[in-house]
Amino acid sequence: MVDSGETLAYDLRQKYAEMVGEHLIDLAIKRKQKNYPAWFDALEDLETVINHKFKKNKKTNDEEDYIKLNKIAIDKANEHKNAFLGNTSDPQHLAEIKKSLRDIEKFFYKVMDNAKMFGSSWDGGGL
Repeated sequence: MVDSGETLAYDLRQKYAEMVGEHLIDLAIKRKQKNYPAWFDALEDLETVINHKFKKNKKTNDEEDYIKLNKIAIDKANEHKNAFLGNTSDPQHLAEIKKSLRDIEKFFYKVMDNAKMFGSSWDGGGL
């Protein structure tokens, strides 16, 4: 007989996985659209959902790493405001903004992988 507590825990894990998946899809859409303000917002939304997976120990502190990456992205957005808002196509400015946002996104994938959110046997191989 299945314990109702186990069923509830399974249901919550499924809902959480769906929610994270929806955030990842939204993030990819904003990135592909090159909508930098929306991409940044989507990154912040994902951070809210996965923050509890951040490691905080003597060797690594994901929270501090995220804060540093986020500050870089904000600084780049402020430094190149017109590029961030899509009002210019200066390649150098766009490259700096894209890199700062991609660095946050890659960091989140690393955190999620370390937390085994992709499954315990997923190694990224074969991609």
